[in-house]
Amino acid sequence: MSSKTAAASISIISNTSLVIMKFIAGFLSGSVSVISEAIHSMMDLLAAVIAFFAVRISDNPADEEHPYGHGKFENVSGVIEALLIFIAAIWTINWGTY
Repeated sequence: MSSKTAAASISIISNTSLVIMKFIAGFLSGSVSVISEAIHSMMDLLAAVIAFFAVRISDNPADEEHPYGHGKFENVSGVIEALLIFIAAIWTINWGTY
């Protein structure tokens, strides 16, 4: 396992723990803002999972179909993560108007 893959794994584990703790705290306290923050953390968890798979794929050596390697997968995952941020922002803005 490469150091990038290990870091991505730690990110998934820590984000999962954070989401669970925030949901528990939000439901126990009845705080909508803490539950909202848990949902926001779920987006971070999704981004961490995407990054994990992108790093694993990008670590593959060059082959006939990809003579320069698979490093572009990390760039593609960055674009996907940026789109997730925009979606979350739009969702938050629209949710706040109700």
